[in-house]
Amino acid sequence: MAVENRYFPNRPLFSSFQADGQAFHRSHQESGLRARSSKKVITLKHIILAFSLVTIFFVGLAGIYYYAISCQALEIKEVEVISASPLVKQEIENYLSQQKPGNILVCDLNYLRLILNRLPGVKDVRLEKILPSVLKVEAFPRMPRLYVHQKNYQLIDEEGVIIASYSEPPDETWPIFEDGGNWWQYYPEKVLAVCRALGQLEPALRARIRTIKLIDYESLEIQLAGQPVKIMADEANLAENLTYYLSSINSWAEQFGPVEYVDLRLADRIYLKPLNLQAEKASDREKEVS
Repeated sequence: MAVENRYFPNRPLFSSFQADGQAFHRSHQESGLRARSSKKVITLKHIILAFSLVTIFFVGLAGIYYYAISCQALEIKEVEVISASPLVKQEIENYLSQQKPGNILVCDLNYLRLILNRLPGVKDVRLEKILPSVLKVEAFPRMPRLYVHQKNYQLIDEEGVIIASYSEPPDETWPIFEDGGNWWQYYPEKVLAVCRALGQLEPALRARIRTIKLIDYESLEIQLAGQPVKIMADEANLAENLTYYLSSINSWAEQFGPVEYVDLRLADRIYLKPLNLQAEKASDREKEVS
C-alpha cells in the first residue's frame, strides 16, 4: 500500500516571512522600567491614632501600678527577724511593729537598712522581700568587748561603738577600760589596741581581768578580779606576762608582803612595789627581782 507524502523534501519548514502580531516576540524598542514609589504619606489621622495608643498604654500601666501599691494582698503582714542576739532581735521587732513598713513593692530596703543599722547593738542587717507579704531581716549584732568607764559604764564593741549604757556594770563579763589620757584623742585606735591585746588571751585568763588601763600604745595597766595589785605589761607579751605573774605572786608576797604593783615590761628584770613599806626602808621605794 502506498502512502502519499504531501511535503516536498526541499520545502522549508518555516516561512521566510515574519510572523506579525506574535505575542511572544519582544519589540525592538527597549521598554523602560517603572519604579514603584515607596514614600508613604502620614496624615493627621495616623498621628492621632499613635498618640491615642501611647496614652492608653501609659494610663493602663499607671492603673496597674496603682492597683499593685494599694492592694491589701501585698501589704507586709509578717516580719521574720533572724539574729544570734535575742536583744537585737527584740529591738528590731519592736521598731518594725511601730513603723508598719506598708506595701512590699514600695518598701525601700536601702533606707530601712540604714535606719536599722542605727539601733543599739546592730552592726549590720540584710533585708529580703518574700512576695506577697513577708519581710525577712537577718541582723548581725555587735559583739561586746569592753566596758568604758566615763561618767557611766558603756558597753562597746571592737570598733568603740556603744552597745548599751549602765550607771553600774551589770556583771563582770567584760573588763572595764580606763584611759589615762584624753579620751577622744585617737579613741578608735586605743580601743583597737586594747581589744587586740585581749584577743591574745585564753578565755579563762581574759575573764579574770577586771580593769585595764592604757598607759601608752604599748603599755597596759591591769588589775585582776579580787586582787588589788596593778600589773604593768606590754601589749605584745600580755599573755606571757600574766601567766608569769600568776605563777609568782604567792612567792613574792611571802618575800616582800602584799604588793602594790608589778612592772613586767622589761625583758630581763621585774620591779615590785610592796604595799606596806617599813619606816627604815621608806627610802627604798622599789625592789628589783632578777
